[in-house]
Parts: sequence; C-alpha cells; structure tokens
Amino acid sequence: MGLFYNNNVSGSGVEKGVKKKPFFRYWELFFNKFGTFFKLNLIYLLFCLPVVTIGPATAALTAMMRNIYLERPQFIWHDFVQYFKKNFKQGFVVGLIDIAAAAVFVILYNQYGAQPNMESSMKIMYIISLAVMVLFLMVNFYIYPQIAALDLPLGSIFKNSLIMVCVNLPGELIVLALIIGFAALFWFFFIPVIFLAPFLPGAWIVFTSVFCCYPAIQKHLINPYYERTGERNPEIPDWELEDDDAVFRDQGGKEEPIHLKREKNKKRGGKVIR
Repeated sequence: MGLFYNNNVSGSGVEKGVKKKPFFRYWELFFNKFGTFFKLNLIYLLFCLPVVTIGPATAALTAMMRNIYLERPQFIWHDFVQYFKKNFKQGFVVGLIDIAAAAVFVILYNQYGAQPNMESSMKIMYIISLAVMVLFLMVNFYIYPQIAALDLPLGSIFKNSLIMVCVNLPGELIVLALIIGFAALFWFFFIPVIFLAPFLPGAWIVFTSVFCCYPAIQKHLINPYYERTGERNPEIPDWELEDDDAVFRDQGGKEEPIHLKREKNKKRGGKVIR
C-alpha cells in the first residue's frame, strides 16, 4: 500500500460535523434511503385504505421522514405504527379537512374548469378558488410536521402554518413543482404510471416537503423556544453544542500532519505481538 500513500505521515484527522449544501444533502439522503422510501410508501398506502385514516397515516409518514431528515435511526414498521397511534386524533381531524377540500376542488373543476366558455366573473371566481386551494395545500406542508414534532393544539398549528407560508416561499415552490410534476405524469401517462404509484410518489413528496419546509419550523418555532427556556435542543447534534468547560476538544481536520522518521536498517515483518 505504500505505493499509494505514505503511512509514515499522520494526517489531519476527520473533521466532525461538516455541513453539506442542502442540494447535495437532499440527494444523498434520497439515494441512501431509496429502499426505505419504497417500504414506507407501501405501508402508507396500506394505512390509507380506509380513506378516513389518510390524515393519521400522513402524520405518521411525516414523522418518519422527519427522522430521516434529522438522520435518526428508526424501525420502519414499528415506528410507523407508533406514530400513527400517537398522532391519530389531530391527524384524523386534518385528514377530514383535506378530504373535504379535495371534494370541493373536484366540484369546482367539474362546474367551472371543464367549461370552455365561461363569463369573466366566473373565471375570476374560479381563479380565486384555485388560489385558495393552492394556499391550503401549502399550509399542509407545515401542519403535518408540526403534528409530528410539536405538542400544540390544532388551532395554534394552523396559525403557525399560515405564518410559515409567508416566510418560506422558495421551499414551498419546490414541493409544489414536484406535486405538479407527478400530477402531470398521472394525467398524461395514467396507465403506466398507476402501476408505480404504490412504490414511490407519496414518500418522495412527503420527504421533499419535510426537507424543504421543516427547517423553517426549526428556525422560527423550535430553536427560539429552546433559546428562550435555556433547555437543550434535542434536534441539535452534540458536535454543534459548544461546551466552554470541556477539557478536551476534538480538532479533527484541523491538526497539523505529523511526519514520522523511518528508521533505517530495521527489518520489517508481519504483525507485532506485544
């Protein structure tokens, strides 16, 4: 191995806690957890079969994606079931509201969108209705992560979500683009795409939503709370916490390389047993 590196030089070590750019971290997590996404998507669809349980199932899937975002270990089936039970009440209420909103959208589309010739006033009403539906969809990007992460009443969660929509527009547009992309695929290639539906779209969309929108929740809701109370923030890794009283500090990646002098005329053999 000496042909490739000098093993008499001690390197600078491995630096801890190097933060990757969000773009690269997103795709790294996506490909590393690709198999997990397949499993979670199938479990999610299984728990959505009664239809009225879409809300709790989405809350459970969001909690699992939050763990992936925070790079926490988890047991897929066991943890999904636990999150489903834990967030059932709030998720059930939000799920019913989502189902009602989807029904209203279908009615509006059949009544107005499917008509080629509409009066100007009707077009304006239709456009306003679509804008309200898009806003409600964007609010959902923050409702389910708060259900999964915070202990708050639904009223406060809805209020916080409306505020979050105004402070994280780029992240929301990325998620909307992904949703529109999947919707277009289903619209134009329904038969071939429908067979892929059980394997990926739901998990991918929720993961992207958590990755793009959960940082805003951390910045504006979670981190200020722990800064105000002085408690330790469990979502901040240990290596990011500065301990002024620490006797030793890990200086990985910052040490000067140490060059060891090779002793001449010394026989070198196999492993040394001491």
